[in-house]
Amino acid sequence: MRRERWIAAALIAGAVGMGVLAGCGQKKEGAETTTTTTETTPAPVAGTDSTAAPAAGEVSLAIGEQVVKERCVLCHGESGKGDGPGGAALNPKPRNWTDDDYMSTRTDDQLYEVIFNGKGSMPAWGKTGILNESQIRSAIMKVRTYDPKYKAADKD
Repeated sequence: MRRERWIAAALIAGAVGMGVLAGCGQKKEGAETTTTTTETTPAPVAGTDSTAAPAAGEVSLAIGEQVVKERCVLCHGESGKGDGPGGAALNPKPRNWTDDDYMSTRTDDQLYEVIFNGKGSMPAWGKTGILNESQIRSAIMKVRTYDPKYKAADKD
């Protein structure tokens, strides 16, 4: 009897996990679709600041907040600690954006690479055309606000 319960629980957990992952990043009905024809990450232009607005569109914290809310919070959580409901079944767990020991070692271009190409269970938001360059750069601006030490250093 215990074995049957365990198997049933495992099947239910697996089905819920697959449902969460299948819904991760789904576009809302009527949302504008962006496509890309490149299979590699576009290289940043040498000598430019990665916070400069890309030609693809405006980069702003407001856009970043919207992207993070729609695409990232499910797994990374409202607090950015990697504790979202969609990340509960993932291994490894989603990155904790409040962890300065890790986040301070990553450049914006490194974060861009991971968001664009995906990593582990994280979708390839850029490669699949779901997010464009300006949306990714905006999301990085928002992600950086979760690290209090990064914000403090930015003011210096």
